[in-house]
Amino acid sequence: MTKFLIAVLVGATLFGCNTKVIPAPTPTVSEKPPTKPTKAAIAKAPTSVGITCGPKGTALSRTIVATDKTGVRLVVSNTTGKKRILGYRVRPYGGGLESLGTIKPTNSKKSLIYALPPGEVNLRCGKTANSGLDKEVTLDIVNRNGYYREVNATKKLKCAVTTLKTAEVYEARATRSEALTLMAGKLPAPGKYTFAKGPGYLADPTSSHLIFRDGKGWGIAQVTPLENLSYRPYVVALCPAS
Repeated sequence: MTKFLIAVLVGATLFGCNTKVIPAPTPTVSEKPPTKPTKAAIAKAPTSVGITCGPKGTALSRTIVATDKTGVRLVVSNTTGKKRILGYRVRPYGGGLESLGTIKPTNSKKSLIYALPPGEVNLRCGKTANSGLDKEVTLDIVNRNGYYREVNATKKLKCAVTTLKTAEVYEARATRSEALTLMAGKLPAPGKYTFAKGPGYLADPTSSHLIFRDGKGWGIAQVTPLENLSYRPYVVALCPAS
């Protein structure tokens, strides 16, 4: 089973924001949150959906899909015979951080898992990041089985975080807790740092953490397991004036 993890670098998507062409989300501040589908629609949501970059535009096999344990199952294909790329923008139902990025069609008949969060997703294919763009289509990703920890980071931190163009990397340690504790002691601004669980898939090996400095929102960190069974912490976003 293939899965694409959250990326932390930024550069240009098909939605006009500065994110690098990546297969998974980079957080930014969301506008007014979208309306969640009805309970009946959520109950009937399939567990995978097909997205096609076709000669007549971007098309969906269904307009709603339920999350899997570590992401959402998508079959992304390109039938144009030409180079196409799929851009996405995920707006969480509860507000907070939205996710932007691009996916390269695989033309595989099997679904692949992408670490896209629940929310309303605007999708469109393009010839390049800024040209030959299709009309947007909308897909709802719903958290029917609670696989995703839904946390409004903007509300919890009480700030509009800015994603770092390059993540700040810190030393790895044997456990997530030790990695965060060591990182806290090396952050540039003095103060007492604490952490709270951030949004993300519960079964995802990469975890997100809200950072508080002296009780006030400071930023967002991610912790990723390494092959040597240690954990590497990163600071991926900061509150203004942090």
